[in-house]
Amino acid sequence: MRRGVAALALALAACSGGGDPANTEAPDLETVAIERGVVRDPGDDSITGLYERGGDRLCLVPAGETLRVGAFVLNGGRLGCSASGTAKRSGDRLRIDFGNACELDARIEDARIIFPAKLPPQCARRCTARGTFSGLRVERMSDVLSEAAALRDPRGRAVCGG
Repeated sequence: MRRGVAALALALAACSGGGDPANTEAPDLETVAIERGVVRDPGDDSITGLYERGGDRLCLVPAGETLRVGAFVLNGGRLGCSASGTAKRSGDRLRIDFGNACELDARIEDARIIFPAKLPPQCARRCTARGTFSGLRVERMSDVLSEAAALRDPRGRAVCGG
């Protein structure tokens, strides 16, 4: 294990290149990994990207002052939900508006988005049979905006596309 970490450190350090030859102080491994995109910057508080858990997905894409949001859940068989709308962040809350009075406040916890257990009854219109968005919990899988914008629900509809 130590050899693997050491090899990764040497490979990342070798890629760093450039800079002032008089400056002999090498950046630490974490800094190099963040610069190369290998590790997410812990100081970046952006929530945009692609989230998932099991067959459930959620995308957040910048759209001016707000975010485009899309989500779908697979509750098994033909049960499921799919919706698109807008979102606005306020601290650790994400105010989501799927339209037609389906509005909710999701929680943001680290790299997770969590929907409340109780949703407005209008949100059921986005679901088949007994499917529900209630308690949806997804984790960020990618912060690549093109992946988030390309998300399609099981019926092939773009849920975050512009």
